[in-house]
Amino acid sequence: AGVRIVQVVHGDGTAEPIAHAEDHLHAFPAAVAEQHKCDVGAVTVAVDSRGNPLDVGREHRLFTPAQRVALAIRDGGCRWMGCDRPASYGEAHHIDEWVRDDGRTDIDRGILLCRFHHMQLHHGGWRISRHKKDDFVLHHPRGQTFALSPRPALRYAWAVAEPWRKRFHAAA
Repeated sequence: AGVRIVQVVHGDGTAEPIAHAEDHLHAFPAAVAEQHKCDVGAVTVAVDSRGNPLDVGREHRLFTPAQRVALAIRDGGCRWMGCDRPASYGEAHHIDEWVRDDGRTDIDRGILLCRFHHMQLHHGGWRISRHKKDDFVLHHPRGQTFALSPRPALRYAWAVAEPWRKRFHAAA
């Protein structure tokens, strides 16, 4: 799953501008660390004024395989408007950001996005909200909003192959 990010947060709530890989071999600027946290998880370490760890955060950052299957069934693939990428290309996105919004790793607060749109969301200033059972809304950085409709989950099951009656013929 990759090396997790360690982000140090001071008692006053300010985060260090640089995060480190769990193995301490790499340092990342905050923007890169946020993207990486979404991909492979993070350990947020709260420290006191002397740098002593006070809290090491929540551990279950990533969606489980069962949760990803549930998202695939519900979303049918990337939910971004106009995208046709199947669920197999999908990444589970926390609607409420894991660190910033204390987001839960919960299918009710997650949505499936392809890699391209997941990165566009994080780096382009977009955000997604959810108000009711299937009411996902994409928010453009300039204020426009777009409803994100679900797609049929098995849309790709017969996308290339014809149904079996047409593909197979009786043996001679």
